[in-house]
Amino acid sequence: MKKGAKRGKLSVTEAMEELSRFAELDEKKVLSNVAQEELSDPEYRESNQEKVKETFRVLHNYLQRVYEKGEGELEDAETRQGIQSIMLMANEAAQKIDKCTALFKGTHGEGGVQELKEFQDLQEFYLNKIMKKFHATLAKEEAWEAEWGEAEVDLLDIQRRGLKDLETVKRDKEYELFFIRKEDGKPFFSRNLLRHIKLVGKFDETIGELTGEDPFLRIKAIEDRTVHEAAREILQASHDFLDSFVKDAVQERDSPLVLSTMKAIMALMLAANPRNLLQQTMGKSSLSYFHDFQLFLREAVVKEDYTAALDKPFEQLGAAEKQAIQILHRLAHAFFTRQPYATEAGIFVETIFSKACHKFPLTEDGKNPLWMWNALVDEDEHLRQYLTLFPNGPLLKTLDVVREGEEHGGFDPMHHENFPHGLFSFTTDSYECTLLRIPSPTLQSHIDQAKIVPEFKAFLRGLGNFFPKKKLLLVNLQDRTSWHEHARCMVLEELQKSAEFSEILYVVTLPKDTEFYLQTGIYEKLDDAAVFKSQLLEQLDSGEGCGFFFPPNLKIKEITDFSKQAVEVIHNSIFGGKGILTRKNRLDFLELFYHFLTFKLIEMTSSDLCSFICKDAIDTSAVMASGFYAFIKMLSKQPHWRPQDKQFVHRLLYQGALMMRERAVDDTRLHRFVGAFSDFQAEIDAQKSKTQTACSALYKKIPLTETKLQHHP
Repeated sequence: MKKGAKRGKLSVTEAMEELSRFAELDEKKVLSNVAQEELSDPEYRESNQEKVKETFRVLHNYLQRVYEKGEGELEDAETRQGIQSIMLMANEAAQKIDKCTALFKGTHGEGGVQELKEFQDLQEFYLNKIMKKFHATLAKEEAWEAEWGEAEVDLLDIQRRGLKDLETVKRDKEYELFFIRKEDGKPFFSRNLLRHIKLVGKFDETIGELTGEDPFLRIKAIEDRTVHEAAREILQASHDFLDSFVKDAVQERDSPLVLSTMKAIMALMLAANPRNLLQQTMGKSSLSYFHDFQLFLREAVVKEDYTAALDKPFEQLGAAEKQAIQILHRLAHAFFTRQPYATEAGIFVETIFSKACHKFPLTEDGKNPLWMWNALVDEDEHLRQYLTLFPNGPLLKTLDVVREGEEHGGFDPMHHENFPHGLFSFTTDSYECTLLRIPSPTLQSHIDQAKIVPEFKAFLRGLGNFFPKKKLLLVNLQDRTSWHEHARCMVLEELQKSAEFSEILYVVTLPKDTEFYLQTGIYEKLDDAAVFKSQLLEQLDSGEGCGFFFPPNLKIKEITDFSKQAVEVIHNSIFGGKGILTRKNRLDFLELFYHFLTFKLIEMTSSDLCSFICKDAIDTSAVMASGFYAFIKMLSKQPHWRPQDKQFVHRLLYQGALMMRERAVDDTRLHRFVGAFSDFQAEIDAQKSKTQTACSALYKKIPLTETKLQHHP
């Protein structure tokens, strides 16, 4: 928030964060402190004074709510410890503001924060009401260090440290670390932080009174109907084998493989039964049965009977075993490639945008050729403002994990209702490729250990069952140079080296978090275009050392030759061949280059399927998929954007983030995507024929300008 900007009432979480910032003010001014600079700015004195007062008012209101709930609430040990730490921090914050700033000194007779009515009201209520109901044993309660090996620390330090880590949780950057342990088996986040998240979640649940209907309350019902339709589609894909399998399975029902396959089919049938939809039942729902299907599918493809059957000549298997193998591969294939029942989810996304933007009608198709990109930026801003009206989604999602004790099971996104599915296809007269949404198909329990989930391998075997075999290109966008993503990158890159999958799977890694991609560090001020282009080619040639990975079964020289040509085409056709490229120019250049390169990789591998992989397919890969859709559309015969195209881009960008994390997509990724394609759009509109001709000349087998896009429903 800008200094002096108007804002609504703070939430309890925000008030606690303000206290933390105030308590960290540096009296000696040894440390650079943004909060201190803001509070000391005379231009915003009045608004900053109100911010401090509002912080104490919100906390006072919270204590009143807790008190009104009676002794039961105050008997809760975590609530009492949390209140005590808040009051300790409130006192420290008041002292620090007075020592480190002149915010309240000499203002209308006020001598400092501790003389404010808001601060004194908070203190009086705490001492005269709350403290009388606290028990004397408060300081001795809940020693958390026994299991976690942590030493006792001061309660105020716990609170302050928790608020710092809490900001990471709220930004939803590394939530996977709640599921993953360090190399030595210890958790990444301390038990104190887990307690703190519970406490803060309880605060905002207690204090929060939403205005109007919370749209996120509908998500479970939408997911339930979505997987109901998914179950029907997956069953239909295996229909040819089901009848004969059921008949033969009776004769071989003692086979563990046959039994697990039957269990998976039965769970799928129950998920597909409309009587099990949430609105039709008080018992187990379609969503629960679909989870069972996933578990039984995984159980079936890890059994010794399954692996033993794969090693045998197919003709030596029993009839039911043959069909079980075929059905399991069909089920896995359909699970990853199904076309989502997206009508309701799409309506949900557009309803959110409609509510967010209803006071700010935006021009859609019209005079400004950049209307599409301007609209995306404006709508995103309104969306983020709208989402502040509701409980913090990522925080509550993490709270659910903590409550349910799931943080020890490993990071396995597909088993957290993050299901793969098709996104869109592009076709020519002789070629078709479908883009899939796949979260990283890995299970990671320790930071240095990851493995491929077995149902993904079954899916690949399903691809090999087609004639001719279908091929899958995975564009891995995780950072293989990063300590927290390296293990996932390694197992994905190694998978294609298996003889079983070497003709089916290609995995390419394109880094999206290195200094070069972000143009930071030594690259930040190197504006010379020739130097930048040379550096880009050097990065590609250096490969793994710079975060790139290309499999040995691809012709590296062909990639190198293409990259040299593409770099010149992008420079001359989109950036006018200018000798100086600003950092913004270079960021846009790299963003576009990744899409040019991806299309070439699809052409080189003749892939039928392609997917951008990040840890959960919510931010990095969602934005990349949106960019790839825009890239193809803008170089096709119909580059003109229609309102329905913008709605589809909304779905590509936001559906995963809104449905699974109750937040908007990562803003840094979004703005980089929009910035790059605004440049691209301007060139397309200025000289469509010249730009399209230059870009399409880079590809030999797939006529880029002849492609047609097909939205999946």
